[in-house]
Amino acid sequence: MLVQKELKIKGMVCPRCLSTVRDQLQNLGATVLNLKLGTALIEFQENSISDDLIKRTLKLSGFELLTDDESKIIENIKLVLRQIVDDTPIVLKENLSERLVFNFDKDYTFLSKLFSRIEATTIEKYFIQLKIEKAKELIQYDQLNFTEIAYELGYSSVNYLSNQFKTATGMNMRAYKKASDWDRKPLNKIL
Repeated sequence: MLVQKELKIKGMVCPRCLSTVRDQLQNLGATVLNLKLGTALIEFQENSISDDLIKRTLKLSGFELLTDDESKIIENIKLVLRQIVDDTPIVLKENLSERLVFNFDKDYTFLSKLFSRIEATTIEKYFIQLKIEKAKELIQYDQLNFTEIAYELGYSSVNYLSNQFKTATGMNMRAYKKASDWDRKPLNKIL
């Protein structure tokens, strides 16, 4: 008998991740019915694939199978925030808290407290970290000036971005641009 199962997977952040996860699940004998960043819907013969086998297989490539509801919510919050940062220019028609409330149909206070308790930082600080890493990437591409980068990341001014950049990295954007050893983190490795 065929069964379908939805998986929540931590660490999926790019098209290459989708390809890797698809290959791993197919190698286990599952048919991948739907695959998006953070989730996979699979179909397989009953009792042919265990959660433990899926968990071990995904872990080999740096992914994590999420099993508890709180972890799933946290990972989905991170996924929404990473997608916002990836879709530059960042243009939020509503503020960040309203976007999350809409996406999760949960009270922002609940989401904020849960995120802070599990991740030991606030949603806002995490979002700033994502934007700073994206700023580093845009600086390295050397196609936009600092004012354009600030605009791409949804900042009201280059000074606002500059202050957050210096606070987060310990150096100003010009010094970062001139540095030979660029210190960047993959977005899925923040926190």
